[in-house]
This record gives sequence, structure tokens and C-alpha cells, in this order.
Amino acid sequence: MMPCTHIIVDTFISQVYNVNNIMIKYQLRCRCEHQFEGWFPSSKEYTRQKNRGMIQCPMCDSTTVDKAIMAPAVKTSKTKKLPTEDYFVMGESAETILRRLNKKIKKDFQDVGKNFAREARKAHKGKRDQKFYGRPTKEETNQLLDEGIDLFAVPDYKDN
Repeated sequence: MMPCTHIIVDTFISQVYNVNNIMIKYQLRCRCEHQFEGWFPSSKEYTRQKNRGMIQCPMCDSTTVDKAIMAPAVKTSKTKKLPTEDYFVMGESAETILRRLNKKIKKDFQDVGKNFAREARKAHKGKRDQKFYGRPTKEETNQLLDEGIDLFAVPDYKDN
């Protein structure tokens, strides 16, 4: 007897996704600002389903859905176990971490300012490295996410 394999069936197009493969979880937001999560086998599949109106808000049935800005999942070695729930650190520790992160980015990455969207598209196509930061508009951020370009918002931490 073969072991049971858990599957998810996409009823719109009857594709079968094996959940034992790595899936991408996106935080999604509809035009009414409802937030929910969606799981996809790849960013290209998310874009394909979005372009065909196949992603639907479970609260209002709207198919006008975009990715909400979220932190990416960070893959670690198989020997380490990450907590399955959110966890907290003390505020002072978080300030130290943010201070170091901002210092590292500003030291080692190129500031492209308002040209972030253009440079992100170049990097996504492999035409430049990914060692840059900048300040895209909200509209540019949503467009980049719609294009399947993953972003990470780094809070700017300023010492008082």
C-alpha cells in the first residue's frame, strides 16, 4: 500500500499541487481591504491566477486582489526548528537589531532612492545585483508585487 499524499486541488482548473513541495504563502488584500492568505506553488502561478481573476476574497467575493506587503520567509538549515507561532523580543533588543540592520544596509547597499522600482525590475531580470535599497511609492510597490518581484520593507530606525 502506498503512503497517503496530501494534495490541494484547485477547482478552477483542476490542477493538483502536492503540499509536500515548498509552497509560497502570500498575505493578500482585496479592494475592500479584507486581508487573507493564499498558498501558491510559485510566484508565477500567483500572477497567472491573479491575471485570470481566479483569486477571490473569501469575505466579499471580490476578484480585485493584490499582495499585501509582508516579510519573506527565511529558509534555515533542516536541523533548526523555528517557532510555529509568533514570538517576541524585548523592545531594547529589537532597537539594537534594527539599528544594526539599517547600518549594514546603508553601508553595504547602494541607495537608488526613487529609482527603486526600475532597479528592482533590472535585478529581477538578472541585469544587476540585488544590493540596493530605495523608496518606491505605494503604487510602485504594488506593481512590483503584482509582477512577482518579492520585496522586504525595512523599518528605518533613527536614534533619538
